[in-house]
Amino acid sequence: MTGKHEQSPEHKKAHDLAEEAIDKAAQGDTADAKKMVEEAKKLDPKIAEEMGREVESDRRKAEAFRDKDTSER
Repeated sequence: MTGKHEQSPEHKKAHDLAEEAIDKAAQGDTADAKKMVEEAKKLDPKIAEEMGREVESDRRKAEAFRDKDTSER
């Protein structure tokens, strides 16, 4: 269930910026990624913690998929 905080326009904008920052970092553009993260944190100081959980969850899913794919070969 989503709380009021997660439904706020500030949170949504911060989340979008943080997602874009992750994409930029993955492409090697760490300077822009850092700027976006700082802007996201100004909008919503809690965003870094939330995005950390999301990235960790995605990492675990990717590892599980990789391990499953490897064991099926």
